[in-house]
Amino acid sequence: MKFVDVHMHSINSVADISVLNVHEKFNEIHSNRLVSVGIHPWYINENNYLSDLLLLEQSIFNKNVVAIGECGLDKLIDIDFDLQKDVFKQQLLMAEKANKPLIVHCVKAFDDLIKIKKKLKVAVPIIVHGYNNNEIISKQLLENGFYFSFGKALLIENSNASKIISSIPIDRIFLETDDADTSIKSIFEAASNRLDVKIEDLKKSIYSNYKKIFIHE
Repeated sequence: MKFVDVHMHSINSVADISVLNVHEKFNEIHSNRLVSVGIHPWYINENNYLSDLLLLEQSIFNKNVVAIGECGLDKLIDIDFDLQKDVFKQQLLMAEKANKPLIVHCVKAFDDLIKIKKKLKVAVPIIVHGYNNNEIISKQLLENGFYFSFGKALLIENSNASKIISSIPIDRIFLETDDADTSIKSIFEAASNRLDVKIEDLKKSIYSNYKKIFIHE
C-alpha cells in the first residue's frame, strides 16, 4: 500500500503519492507532478492580489492541479484581515468551481473559517493542514464537515495533534510533511502509534481517503 503526502513543499519527497504546494508562478506548474495551487495569506499583496487571483483562476483546471491552496486566514500576521478573508473566499469559490479540495492554513481564525464556509454554502472538501489544535476546535470543525491533515506535530509526545488525532474519524484524516525536514514514513509511524493501528492499515485508510477526495491518483 502507498504512502500519501497531501501537502509538501520539497520536490524531493519519497512518498508514493505527493501533492506539491505551489504558491506563486501558477503558469509554471510542474508537468510531471501533482500540485496544489493557491495564495497563502502570508504572501497577499494589496497592490497585486487581483492579478494573482486571475493567474490562479487560469490554472485551476490544469490536469496536474489536484487541490486549491494552501490558502487561508492568519490573525498573527500584519496583512489586513478583511483582505485575507476576501482573497480566501475567492479561492474557496474557485475550488467549488473546479470541484477540487481546498487546503487551508488557519491560525487563530477558526470561527471565521467556519462562518465563511457556512455563508458560502460550499460542498467542496476543506482540509485544515498542519493540524495541531485543541479538542474544542476539533469538535467544531468535525461538526462542520472539515477534514484534518496532520504533520510534524505528531512527532511531539504532548502536542495537541498527538492528543486529539484518535478522536478524529479515520475517514477525515490525511497526513503530510509540509515544510518539515522529515519523511512521510516517520509521520505515518507516529500516526500509527497514536491511533494504535498497524501502519499498513493506516496506509490503506489514507489512500482510500485520497482517492475519495482528490481528483487524480
